[in-house]
Amino acid sequence: MTQSPALKSAPVADQPRSLVSFTTRLTGEQLEALRRCAKDISLRFEAWAIVNALVGGGYAEKGVAGIVTVTAKGEEYLRTYAT
Repeated sequence: MTQSPALKSAPVADQPRSLVSFTTRLTGEQLEALRRCAKDISLRFEAWAIVNALVGGGYAEKGVAGIVTVTAKGEEYLRTYAT
């Protein structure tokens, strides 16, 4: 009996990345923006490239009306790397 291609097991390389743990270092500007965000200071006038990098890295999330909030991962990063 042949298996449908959709039912075949995925190769190991296609498995979720949650098994791999790594942290991307933020630039000085990104770290400063994350610090301000954690203090509830608006990032709406911040360069979108910085905000998008924080959101893309999982350190912040963008909500309704572009409100940016720090995620648990962002808080952990600040505890670990911010001085």
